[in-house]
Amino acid sequence: MTDAATDAMAALDPANFDAAKVAALIDASALDDATKTALKAGVDAAAADPAKLGEALAAVKAALGM
Repeated sequence: MTDAATDAMAALDPANFDAAKVAALIDASALDDATKTALKAGVDAAAADPAKLGEALAAVKAALGM
């Protein structure tokens, strides 16, 4: 596993949740802008409501093929 992949997995671990790191990971991806916007909205919602964290991180992982 590359350092980038290791960093991505760490950022997407609920125990290490940092909305800014997850947003940066999304921004650095090759996803289209609409998908990036939707995923980051989910991450922002999870930052405000931890009950949404699992769903938001699952969506990001799926979009990134993880």
